[in-house]
Amino acid sequence: MSFFDDMGKFFDNLGGGDEESGASSEVEIVDGAYTGSKRIISIPAKTMKMGGLRLYCNLYLMGVQNTPEPGCWKASKSDDSEVNLRYVDLSGSIIIQFTEECITVDRLGSSPSNKYLMHESMILNGFLDELNSIVYEGSVSEENRLLTLPEPGNQLEEARDAISFG
Repeated sequence: MSFFDDMGKFFDNLGGGDEESGASSEVEIVDGAYTGSKRIISIPAKTMKMGGLRLYCNLYLMGVQNTPEPGCWKASKSDDSEVNLRYVDLSGSIIIQFTEECITVDRLGSSPSNKYLMHESMILNGFLDELNSIVYEGSVSEENRLLTLPEPGNQLEEARDAISFG
């Protein structure tokens, strides 16, 4: 047996268990959706028309790429359930995810710049304004709204309180 075979045996049982013991090797997401991300906002949904809401929010976020300065954000869609906004100085990104149960907003970046944090708060306050209009404004009946919130219905105000410069 060689030295590398011994090393392989040493490392075989590290990292989450094996099938015989029944231990799980799944990684639990503790904070944000990605390693290094931090959950900023979580908005539970009573009902959500995910496709329509995601399209509406995608269009809104594409429109704010130049807010408050030209070229400061770059929007991208990584899959059908999330939208990413990357900041120009690369110190942080906003990741907005849509699931049947909630909308989550995560910040990716271990030490975002102060300018990023100020611009992030502007983008997220605008995003929450858009969600507020979807939930509460207009003459659309509740069953036809893209998003409704569970009681007590103050989730958007709580989300606004979690924003850095809100």
